Amino acid sequence: MKGLLVVLTVVTLSAGTMESICAAQQDAAPQTVKGNLLTIKGEVYVIRDQFGRLVRLRINEDTKKERLVVPGELIEVQMWPDGRAVSIKSAPQ
Repeated sequence: MKGLLVVLTVVTLSAGTMESICAAQQDAAPQTVKGNLLTIKGEVYVIRDQFGRLVRLRINEDTKKERLVVPGELIEVQMWPDGRAVSIKSAPQ
């Protein structure tokens, strides 16, 4: 009986945690990052943002692209906090 109570408690706590994580992800909005495109390796793009930080982006078939961007170019990206890119385009200088 005690074991069953522990299992039910863990399941209840896990479900509450998952609901909190899902709610936080739904509340998060895409952020805009502007920076110099350093590398492209498959679907992963790495940029150096205006603060000097390296930012990794994941591009997929849902990512909106104005045109093909190349390393060395200044770009502007709308991205989710988990790194998925919503849109990518050349940034005005």
